[in-house]
Amino acid sequence: MKAFKIKTHRPGETYQSPHFFILNKGNNAGRPSFCAFTNSFVIFTNSTEETNQLYWICNILHCGRYFQPYLCGSVIPFIHIGEVRSILKKRIKNYEGHHWNGRFTALEKLEHLTKRLKYQQRCLNDYKIALMQSYNLDRD
Repeated sequence: MKAFKIKTHRPGETYQSPHFFILNKGNNAGRPSFCAFTNSFVIFTNSTEETNQLYWICNILHCGRYFQPYLCGSVIPFIHIGEVRSILKKRIKNYEGHHWNGRFTALEKLEHLTKRLKYQQRCLNDYKIALMQSYNLDRD
């Protein structure tokens, strides 16, 4: 895997090269996304393939809570850009494609399943509300 650049995201700014964002404040600091966050870092790579690989590495690190020990701040926890850079460089240095690719697909399947279950939960809640509203409670 090649090198990457990391910068602080400025809201309203658009980027041309392949990139993704990492949340830098709050208890979910380190969570990657392809959509911009207000308080986030933007990571640039040379190709979309490298972007996807680095995105899933960050996602694995976030799910494994590897960023948690580096959070600082008493009221709103945050992570420094230098810490994120060093964590990612260390993980990329140890990157072995076959080792990570299985985890990428497993995590992708789990996220898809999570979205589906959340949708089913919303449908069940809507059904519960509709069922309770169908009873006529104003009967004499």
